[in-house]
Amino acid sequence: MVKKKASILTVFVLLGLLWHPLPADPATSLTTKLEPNVILIGSFFNGISISVSGQVSAESEVLVILKGRTEDLTLKKKGRVLGVLWMNLGEVTFQQVPKIYLLYTSKGLDEFARSNREQWEQLGIGLESFKRKTEITPLLEEKDSLIQEFLKLKQSQGLYAGCQGAVHFENIDGKWKSYEAAVRVPARIAPGEYEVDVLELHAGTVVATTIEQLKVKEEGLPAILANLAFKHGTLYGILAVLIAIGAGLLMDFFFGQSKGAH
Repeated sequence: MVKKKASILTVFVLLGLLWHPLPADPATSLTTKLEPNVILIGSFFNGISISVSGQVSAESEVLVILKGRTEDLTLKKKGRVLGVLWMNLGEVTFQQVPKIYLLYTSKGLDEFARSNREQWEQLGIGLESFKRKTEITPLLEEKDSLIQEFLKLKQSQGLYAGCQGAVHFENIDGKWKSYEAAVRVPARIAPGEYEVDVLELHAGTVVATTIEQLKVKEEGLPAILANLAFKHGTLYGILAVLIAIGAGLLMDFFFGQSKGAH
């Protein structure tokens, strides 16, 4: 009898939920659209801007991150010998660093980060977090300065960047608003698959996240050369030598003629 009553009660509860569904979680309000989601690298590719847009709660801020897969990156460590000569002093490996890391934030989020620095740092987001999280081998006393130089190198290549106030809002109607960021993809981006993460934050807390896939492919001459290099290495090597010889002969011909004219 007790089991029968419990079963009947369960049925009524389920019917009640179907008739009066629970209110939607506000975290699900975040939507994201990525245009284009495929980038083609041709002979004259010089970078491209992609649009990241969508809808979010009117009271929230937005953060956009374009990032690549992590890898161990080994670089030459340079320094002065005897205070005069600038030479290689060994190698340093930066462990599990992303191939690309582009961070775009909304204006309100920048203001929050400045006034709530400790809470912002706890999120572990941004280039400053790299200084705390990145490990190097071998472990050296000048770790902090090496990581700083690494960040400068990546920033000079356009592969790492922090763009403040670059996420813009419009069409605010009291409950929702639309957002958009024009993310500049650098010319040095390599073919592969990347992630575009969009984070919705309220009072410094991440309440929702979307992840979109961005594919980068080669086309035309770069694709042909890459195919030769990976699948026909010998032929690629022969062509490279022939092109180098041909370029040398052309240079000699033109410069030889110019010298003869004098």
